[in-house]
Amino acid sequence: MLSFLSITGGLRGTGLYWIYTFPLLAFFMKPIRQAFVWNGVLILSILTLYWLGQQGVINFFYNWLELRQALGAYMAVLLLSLFYSLILNGLLRDLKTRATVDMLTGLHNRAFVFDTLAKLIDVVKRKKDITYCLAYLDLDNFKRVNDLYGHGEGDSVLREVAQIIQESFRSGDVVGRIGGDEFIVIVYDCRKEALLKRLDSIRKRIEGTFSKYGLSISYGVVTVPAEGTDINMVLKLADKRMYDMKRRKKELNYPQEEKE
Repeated sequence: MLSFLSITGGLRGTGLYWIYTFPLLAFFMKPIRQAFVWNGVLILSILTLYWLGQQGVINFFYNWLELRQALGAYMAVLLLSLFYSLILNGLLRDLKTRATVDMLTGLHNRAFVFDTLAKLIDVVKRKKDITYCLAYLDLDNFKRVNDLYGHGEGDSVLREVAQIIQESFRSGDVVGRIGGDEFIVIVYDCRKEALLKRLDSIRKRIEGTFSKYGLSISYGVVTVPAEGTDINMVLKLADKRMYDMKRRKKELNYPQEEKE
């Protein structure tokens, strides 16, 4: 349509100036790279039509001066549209990050974890052959770090703990911090026994790394769908098993555990 208007001149010779709408539409509808290509194709097509007009193949409405001025203005609109699109995409990426990422640790945040868990449970209800594990983790004695060393030190510890947990799982698994010193891990295609061994390795690593603070970690694991397909019940059961582990540590006078 824009090429047609360029050839015929449109109403009272204004046809060529409709090309100024194209950069805005292209960058609004398509990814930046594809929109840039589309704009390049349009410019080349108009120049080709002008060349055909010079060869007498078609009747091109505009002379070279008019075309040059129009394309110069078009390039200005194109660059402004590109600049605006880059800013908008950056803001959208930042908004998405803030909506799904825990800003302290870089892990997924509470909203993302719970939303993902709800979606996975819906999938499991339809496809019974899929198995997931939910691990609910809670640091032991973390309050001691904040009380004795300050919240800045506590934040640093949380970041290091988050990194230890994330490094212990596959990239496709979901690792998130849901608040304070509590974490949730959703493991795909899971065997509960293997996951418990991995969590025990994480516990030993945390105890060794943060022996200065007397930190440890307690956890509870639930298998979905074998042990439930209701999100609230699954979370409640994992939380209960985590606190059962805390209680057993206290009963055994576990060296890393103290009443918080």
